[in-house]
Amino acid sequence: MTNNIYWILKANIGEGNLAALKELAAKFCHMTQEEPGVVAYEWSVSEDGKVLHIYERYADSDAGLAHLANVGPSLPELMALVTPVSIECYGNVGDSLKEAMKALPMSYMETFAGFHK
Repeated sequence: MTNNIYWILKANIGEGNLAALKELAAKFCHMTQEEPGVVAYEWSVSEDGKVLHIYERYADSDAGLAHLANVGPSLPELMALVTPVSIECYGNVGDSLKEAMKALPMSYMETFAGFHK
């Protein structure tokens, strides 16, 4: 197993916000691309353009915390376009990261078995 943590944000996209959301996604991807410890970062939209999923994977909790520090000032822009439904977080998440994300609709799944290839 690894120390990787990852989460999937699920959100409803506000009516008429899809084009602005796609522009904002490009900004977030650009901001995130050079972060140390980022493993994967993908934005996906449902066929009807109403649901957003963001998949984020980091080397460890510290990398996830660094990401939040980086994009945190831009989160109000995202929240103006979407309504978060849930964020499911996987891996062994540290207390500092949990504290930083306490205002979000988080649920945590602790990894206890598995492997990576």
